[in-house]
Amino acid sequence: MKILHVSDAHLGRAQYGLPEREEDYYKAFEEALKLGKSADAVLITGDLFDTRRPPTRALLRFVEAAEAAGITIYAIGGNHDFSYVRFKAESERCPDSRCPQDTVLKLLDRVKLLKLLCWESADIGGVFIFGACATPKEYAGDYRKMLLKAPPGAILAIHQAIEGVRARYPAEEDDYTMPQSVFQGLSYIHIAAGHVHDHLAQHPLGAVWAGSLELWDAGEFETWDYAGSFEKTQEEAAKGVILIDASGRAVSLKAFRLRRNRQLYKIRLHVRDKKELFQAAEEAAKMFDRPGAVIRLEIWGTLEEGVRTRQIATIFSKSLYVDVVDRTSTPQKAVSLRGSAVEELWRLMKERLGDSAEVVIKAMELVREGEKEAAYKLLLKALYD
Repeated sequence: MKILHVSDAHLGRAQYGLPEREEDYYKAFEEALKLGKSADAVLITGDLFDTRRPPTRALLRFVEAAEAAGITIYAIGGNHDFSYVRFKAESERCPDSRCPQDTVLKLLDRVKLLKLLCWESADIGGVFIFGACATPKEYAGDYRKMLLKAPPGAILAIHQAIEGVRARYPAEEDDYTMPQSVFQGLSYIHIAAGHVHDHLAQHPLGAVWAGSLELWDAGEFETWDYAGSFEKTQEEAAKGVILIDASGRAVSLKAFRLRRNRQLYKIRLHVRDKKELFQAAEEAAKMFDRPGAVIRLEIWGTLEEGVRTRQIATIFSKSLYVDVVDRTSTPQKAVSLRGSAVEELWRLMKERLGDSAEVVIKAMELVREGEKEAAYKLLLKALYD
């Protein structure tokens, strides 16, 4: 029995607000499903969509891809497209599962475009898959109790990190990182995992992550550092899917890499003065300014004057998008805002936003520092957890 393991498609995500990047995510998903022509089923281990209420365009592209693939799709909910807290509340209110959970995945299940496995199992030609939807680690006790319902020798489909896994994303303090003890003593032949974006990340417990289908943020971009000359310091993160061949009490895995057509670069310029900055930026443009490219350009060093990021961005005329981030230190930046005006602003935000004010302030600080992706993830966590 062959099962194509796909994860973290994040359909509907428009990185940097670019429709072209949103299209890249759709194409990656379509390409992933094409690799499953020899499989008996597709298993999506969470975050099929980037939000619980994806745009109509994302739904339509999923429907088109699913119908073109012509293969049965099983899916579990991830932390982006599923809320365990809401699911738990609705399950307690309607224990017979007739309540319509607040997720588009339930809708797709009802119209039979996929089968949602949320604490349920499916028999695929004698091989059982047990789906465990994304659950915050504070509910680890409940999570283990639910896993105990899995048929012996099943493939566990999870959307979690596990303590000890080494990966770029998520960070160690992630709320969806489960302790290893949750899985100890369980009877399973394989853990097909989502949430970790690194293709083929593995854990000694028997978990393997397919990884996301597209590059999530600049931390996965091909990275170059400049300190007098350019040096590549990181290759672009690999993306792909896994074909699980299950027979009896064993599984074998075969990985497939996804092709990419867009260059994504992270360039860090370590400079000493403005003259060197412009020289380095012009050299970077000669090397990396290509049609359709997405570039994150970080400027590091100590400069007497601030950096005009827009002026630097205009040096790149061919790229789709250039995000110039000023990381330099200046005397002006060392001055912190204080006084009655700031205190009054904080009071008003607390009055209007309550406990969410601290989240908004932190997100604003991250945006100011150029960490737009980190701010985005912080706000998502506050909205959906």
